[in-house]
Amino acid sequence: MSEENLNTEAVEVTETAPAVKEKPVYSLKESVFALIFSFSGYTFFKTAFASGGISGAIFLVLLCVVSMVFAKMSKAKHSRHSNIYFAMAVIFSLNTGISGNLMVQFLDVMFAAVMYAMWTFALNNPSYKGADDGLVYCLFNSVFGQTFGNMGKCPAAVISLTKGNGAGQNIRNALIGLVIAAPVTLIVISLLSSADDNFSDIMGKLFDGVLENFLGDTVLFIFALPLSFLIFGAIYAAVKNTKESRINAEKCRETTAAMRLAPAVVMYSSVVPLCVVYVIFFFSQLAYFTSAFGGVLPEEFSAAEYARQGFFELCAVAVINLAVIIVINLLCRFEEKRPAPLRFFTGLISVFTLILIATAFSKMAMYISRFGLTQLRVYTSWFMVLLAVLFLLVIVRQFKKVNLAKIGSVVFTVMLAVLSFSQTDALIAKYNLEAYRSGKLDSDVLNMRELSGDGIYTAIEMLGSSDSNEVNEAAYFVRISVERNDDKEIMHRLSVSDLIAYDVAEKALEKYGINVSDY
Repeated sequence: MSEENLNTEAVEVTETAPAVKEKPVYSLKESVFALIFSFSGYTFFKTAFASGGISGAIFLVLLCVVSMVFAKMSKAKHSRHSNIYFAMAVIFSLNTGISGNLMVQFLDVMFAAVMYAMWTFALNNPSYKGADDGLVYCLFNSVFGQTFGNMGKCPAAVISLTKGNGAGQNIRNALIGLVIAAPVTLIVISLLSSADDNFSDIMGKLFDGVLENFLGDTVLFIFALPLSFLIFGAIYAAVKNTKESRINAEKCRETTAAMRLAPAVVMYSSVVPLCVVYVIFFFSQLAYFTSAFGGVLPEEFSAAEYARQGFFELCAVAVINLAVIIVINLLCRFEEKRPAPLRFFTGLISVFTLILIATAFSKMAMYISRFGLTQLRVYTSWFMVLLAVLFLLVIVRQFKKVNLAKIGSVVFTVMLAVLSFSQTDALIAKYNLEAYRSGKLDSDVLNMRELSGDGIYTAIEMLGSSDSNEVNEAAYFVRISVERNDDKEIMHRLSVSDLIAYDVAEKALEKYGINVSDY
């Protein structure tokens, strides 16, 4: 073969060789923030997840603040929507340290986490215009896509601190050496402890103190690292985003269209039996429903039996119907405009569901009027109202083009805010006390033992009563509030309402001369 041919082949090979993908280069700023975020998962489990209260709120707010500082230093572009999401994350994070209600704390933490993810999604994303028909894709991308897709950035950025730096390399090598030495050291300690009782006592005391906590925290830190990587992955993806949009609207439409596999007749026929069953059910239970709406108790039921009879089943059916509506609208095959039969069946199922919700809610209202409020009754009532509003929006959507995603998101946020910031436990205690004093309910309704410190002012009012039932229940509640604040092991779990309850309770006990140990 000639020299010319050899040169030609060499050129051709060079031109067709695949390009080597360059590894990302992390700046000192990114590496330092990655190191800080490495502890975020551990701190989350130690505060917000394990205890809540003031410590959890401080962590969540600090996480938002540090993330905002990172975004500002990275010159990420903000928008009206990103600012709203950030504000919501901070506000609901703060409430986890204000309210003493554990369910409210849990809901606020979950909602704050979603708002944080949506904030990072809206950063450097100028084409994002808020919730619309692509909301599901945006939520999925923000909570899962950009977090898991960038999960490896945190450890890679931290490791980059040790490269090209003698001190950093020494620290890394020292840590590797300690990890290697750990199992050998533990084996030697075990053998020496077996050989000598004095050494065994010394190591036992050491382990029960410092080593036990250190090892426990180390295990928790390692276990929480994936969460730390996910949190940093979300903010890193936001500040490094160079695309005009993180969601391709056309791609979303194509994906939705690809899901419409089922012929329309199949979808219609699949819901007809369900609608027929509802019609038969409503007619067979007509007198039963009349009793529920009229507040009249059927002769064959006690109040408790009637209220509980089928209540949770009706709630379950309502949720199933919502799932059915989503499925038929996703899978039903059509071109541009949704066909009239699909809108008809969607609206019909929604109407049936509203009747079921109204029936269940009327039964719950009767139950409350006879047995008072509890946390569970408030939560279920709140959930039914939320479902009712969502189904009303679905019905409106069948006749008028509305942004169901945006309106639904606003409704959910407002309702969650009402539940979170209305001091639910205080309202429960006040309602039950007024119902008892008016003679509508007996003393059993005064049970405050499941309530948080939010109910302290009602308890103080009861302490000054001449009714022994009120005094006994209030004194027991106050005793619990005092004991919670005196327990050093749970002090980090306390909320602002718990601290206020402690202060108010101490003054009330002194005022009325009550010894809570008697209760």
